[in-house]
Amino acid sequence: MITVADPVNGTFVLEIDEKFMTARLSITPPKNGGKAVTEAEVRQDMALKGIRYNIDEEAFRSAFNEDSLSVQIAKGDPPVDGRNGYIVYHFERRSGAQIKTDEFGNMDYKDLGLIQNIQKDVIVADIFPETTGTPGKDIRGIAIAQYPGTPAKISIGNGIVMTEDGKHLKTAIAGNLRWNKDHFVVDKEIVVSGDIDLSVGNIDFIGDVIIKGNVNEGFFIKSGGNVSIAGNVTGATIEADGSISGRLGFVTSKISAKGDISVNFGENSEITCGGTIKAQSFIGCTVYCEGPMLIQGGKSVIVGGKYTCLSDIEVNYIGSDSYVRTLVILGNIAVLAEELGDLKKKLKEYEGQLQQLELVCTTLQQQKKAAPLPPEREEMLKRSIKAKFGHMGLIKETHDRIAEIEHEIENNNDLCVKLKRAVFPGVTFRINNSQYVVTTKSGPGTVQVNDEGDIVIR
Repeated sequence: MITVADPVNGTFVLEIDEKFMTARLSITPPKNGGKAVTEAEVRQDMALKGIRYNIDEEAFRSAFNEDSLSVQIAKGDPPVDGRNGYIVYHFERRSGAQIKTDEFGNMDYKDLGLIQNIQKDVIVADIFPETTGTPGKDIRGIAIAQYPGTPAKISIGNGIVMTEDGKHLKTAIAGNLRWNKDHFVVDKEIVVSGDIDLSVGNIDFIGDVIIKGNVNEGFFIKSGGNVSIAGNVTGATIEADGSISGRLGFVTSKISAKGDISVNFGENSEITCGGTIKAQSFIGCTVYCEGPMLIQGGKSVIVGGKYTCLSDIEVNYIGSDSYVRTLVILGNIAVLAEELGDLKKKLKEYEGQLQQLELVCTTLQQQKKAAPLPPEREEMLKRSIKAKFGHMGLIKETHDRIAEIEHEIENNNDLCVKLKRAVFPGVTFRINNSQYVVTTKSGPGTVQVNDEGDIVIR
C-alpha cells in the first residue's frame, strides 16, 4: 500500500529589527503540491507592518527563487550626526622656554625662544563651524532625528580679534605672540621683571621692551620700538628703532637708538643716537648724536673719549684737571663734503648720459617721420625715451640733495658748545674744518666759529 504525503503550503517570514531599519524576507517553498507563497501575500503583510520606504524590488523578487535564503528587502537611512566645530591654529601652541640649536647641534642658552614676533592682521587660526547633520528615515518612512554638532569653543585673548566673516582669528596689533592656557595673546610690549640673564636670554622684539632690572654682560636687546631699563647696562648691546631710556648707566656697552637717548651716566661705551641725548656725565665714551647733546644735572661733565654732535652741546665741564684727552666734534662737514663731491660727479655723468639719450631720441624720431621704423629701431626708441625720463628724474633728485647738503654745511657754522663752567687742557674742538686745542682752563662761555672761520670761546 502506497502512502501519499499531504501537500504542504509554502511559508514566509518577515524579520524586522527592533529599530525598524532593516527588513529581511525568508520564503520556504511548498511541498507535495502545496500552494506557493505569492508576492501579494508578502506585500500585504509588509503593508500591515508599515514597511513602505526604501524597498529593494530586485531583492524582493529574488527572495522567491527556490535557492534563496534570507534576503534584505528594505533598509532605512541612518541619520548623519553633525560635525562639531573646531579650530586649526597656524602657530605652535607652546609656552615657556625652548632653547634653540644651530646646524651642528650646539645649544644657544641665550636664545630661549620666548619671543615670537608677529605683525598686525596676521591670521593665527581658522575657525571651522559646526554642521547640523542630516536626519535619517526608517523603513516605515518615519524620520529619525540626528544630533547636530556643537560650535567650536573659541577663547580670544588680548591683541587677537575675529574676522568679520567669523572664519578666522587674526592679530589686532603687532607684538609678541604667545599661548596662554587656551588661547593666543599678543603683547605690544615685553616686560622683564628682573635682570637680563640666562633665565631670560637675549631679546629681539618688534615692540617696546621694559627691563626692571639690569642688563648683564654678553646679552643684547633689539627693539622695534622703545627700550626702558631701570638698572645698569654692563657689557651689553642695546639697539632700538625708537628711544632708549636708562635710569642708571651704560658701562662698556654698545648703545644705538634711532630716537632719543636718556641715561644718568655713560662709561667707556659706544653710543649712537638719531635724536637728542640727555645725560649727567660721559666718561671715556665714543658718542655720535644727530640731535642736541644736553649734559645736565649732577656734575654735568664730559671727560675722555670722542663726541660727535650734529647739533649743539650743553654741558658744565669738558675734560678734567688730569688733562684727559677729549675730542668734541660739531657738525658732520667731512661726511657731507664727501657726499657732495660724489653727487656732483654723478650729476655730471647723468647729464652726459641724458645728452646722448636726447640725441638718440631726436635721430630716431626724425627717421620715423620719413619712414616707418623697423621693429628693433622702434623698440630702441621706446627704451631711449623711457631712459631719458628716468635720467631726468635722477638729475632732479641729485640737484635737490646737493642743495640740501649745501644748506646743511652753511648752517653748521652756527653750531656751538654752551660751556656753563669750564673746559680743561687736553680737550680738542672741531667745528666743520676748524680745530681748536685747549691749552689753558677756560670758561664759562660759548665755543663756536667766528666770522673768520676760527673756533673761539667767548
